[in-house]
Amino acid sequence: MKKQLFITFLIYILYVGIILLANIFMEMSLTQNKETFEMLSGISFGFIGIPIFSLIIPIWLSKKWKLDFSFWPKKKNIYLVLSILFIFTFIVNFESIKTLIQSGLKFDIFIIHFIGILLFHTTYYALFVLLIFPVLRKNIDTRLSIIITALLFSLYHLAQFHFYPAGLTINVQIFLFCYFIASLLLYLWCESLILVAIVHQISGAIAVAANGSIHSEMDFLFFLTIPIITIFFGYMIYQSIKAKDKVNYNEKWWIKID
Repeated sequence: MKKQLFITFLIYILYVGIILLANIFMEMSLTQNKETFEMLSGISFGFIGIPIFSLIIPIWLSKKWKLDFSFWPKKKNIYLVLSILFIFTFIVNFESIKTLIQSGLKFDIFIIHFIGILLFHTTYYALFVLLIFPVLRKNIDTRLSIIITALLFSLYHLAQFHFYPAGLTINVQIFLFCYFIASLLLYLWCESLILVAIVHQISGAIAVAANGSIHSEMDFLFFLTIPIITIFFGYMIYQSIKAKDKVNYNEKWWIKID
């Protein structure tokens, strides 16, 4: 158990370190006006940090260590799940949605924006939800596991000082911490990493756009996002279909509301 904790935290530290390096390179590309640093940032972010330390290794270890996780609801009514997630997303983003409607943001621009920031809002779910949270939960109290995972999630954003400077402020840190606690609780109730990750992406895209940061450029990261996200969600969907009739269901793992 202690070995799993050590490996898990090592992966987290390496991931945050690589993301920090990517932000430093991108900052240097702007201050020194050199495209080489932008290329190094893209390589660090899109070829090492996210695919290796946020996706491949966490998914592999979660299966190797036989951790509890679920990509799609196993025992919950899917229509009830979708309804609750829709209401949650609408309530959390109500003010931001109003701001976007009033701004007159075009739908096609928002779609480009939505895709352009997918790497920032969904890929780390494999690391935090498939690996960090279940490993912590195997070793300590469930409530403390949720708190520590949410704290690690919020602190990770300090490394994103270039791509997400708002994450350096205390108010945003508190919001990220509380939001991820809510995301983990939703996940434990709805039993679907796919749906919770999509909800997070929708909320993130709306919030960032409402704050005036529209990612409307179809740059290197934009085109790199498409295959990474396609493979990630494609894998989860494939595994959900594959395990449809072969369910090892740990009822004690999930939240039940009678």
